[in-house]
Amino acid sequence: MAVATAPEARVKAFYERVHEQCFHPLWLAENTDAPRGDIRPWMWSWKILRENMLEACEIMPLGGDQGADRRVLTMANPTMERGFGPTRTLTAACQLVLPGEEAPSHRHTMAALRFIIEGHGGYTIVDGEPLSMEPGDFILTPSWTWHGHTHEGSGKMLWLDVLDVPLVRSMDWQFYEEYSEPRRLQKPEKPRDDSLKRYGTGSVLPTWMGRPNVPYSPLFSYKWDDTKAALYRLTDYEPSPYEGYALTFMNPFTGGPVMPTIGSSMHLLTAGQRTKARRATTNHIYHVAQGSGYSILDGQKFEWQEHDTFSVPTWCWQEHAAGSQDVILFECSDAPVLQSLALYREEAYGENGGHQQVTGTFDGRRPVGR
Repeated sequence: MAVATAPEARVKAFYERVHEQCFHPLWLAENTDAPRGDIRPWMWSWKILRENMLEACEIMPLGGDQGADRRVLTMANPTMERGFGPTRTLTAACQLVLPGEEAPSHRHTMAALRFIIEGHGGYTIVDGEPLSMEPGDFILTPSWTWHGHTHEGSGKMLWLDVLDVPLVRSMDWQFYEEYSEPRRLQKPEKPRDDSLKRYGTGSVLPTWMGRPNVPYSPLFSYKWDDTKAALYRLTDYEPSPYEGYALTFMNPFTGGPVMPTIGSSMHLLTAGQRTKARRATTNHIYHVAQGSGYSILDGQKFEWQEHDTFSVPTWCWQEHAAGSQDVILFECSDAPVLQSLALYREEAYGENGGHQQVTGTFDGRRPVGR
């Protein structure tokens, strides 16, 4: 059947009229058959970040009338056109607390996690439970739980923060509340590392205490020594070609992710080991917990050192390699969100034995005009 062609003036008038009536012709919308890939991978040097955090101590006190609630530098990906952070769903930052300082307690609907980088003697208090902070520890702050930080030791406490702030704010789901007025740290209501004592074995759980009725892991702390030992026990087996020797942090009661919006895992690559390339619809934040090596992300080589942090946005080819010594990567992603919505998809790289061709090297320079 022939389609009549309306005069140009009539077409223009139609578009103008439906626009005023709050309609939009679907046939004018651009179809996309895959993620756009406009946000690119990025990396933040620990050497540079740590220097800036030390200077931040000199210009920004913590607490008091003139101080900040949190001394934090957020890692801003310059390829993000709006907002700040490494990816569309997850943000990453570094936080520092000096001996004797307190970051007052508050809560918000955004979920957070901490990966401790440096220092001894600090603790974070989550819903009244003080949680010890030692290098390599992984600590949860689930959505709408009270949390604050303090430091009773010596030296500086520094850690990586990862939150689902971009996801929650993009949907306008954010709520926030101060613990008290004036602002102060919540007092301990439970023994130190209480959830670790109750649930830390993971596979053996106390039956008489009941099943916690919360949508996140009731175990708030996962200790470095235990995690590292578990990783090395896996070296008796063949590793995953895409993840190396990998462990996923789990809710001990459900076997699911530690929080509904952020999943976390740890990856061991033995000296010289290189994974094959794969891409997925997830957004990732990686932190180098141990060692040095490189990643190839959409053909670009990222050379990283211990405590560097890098982001891998959705549908980006990624593969990772250890240098002359073993490497341990801490990784978190928005996989629980995509899996719950049945939007998770992955694809293996099928050329050159599963490895990408290197087309350039990341230099950390901000793109012109950004």
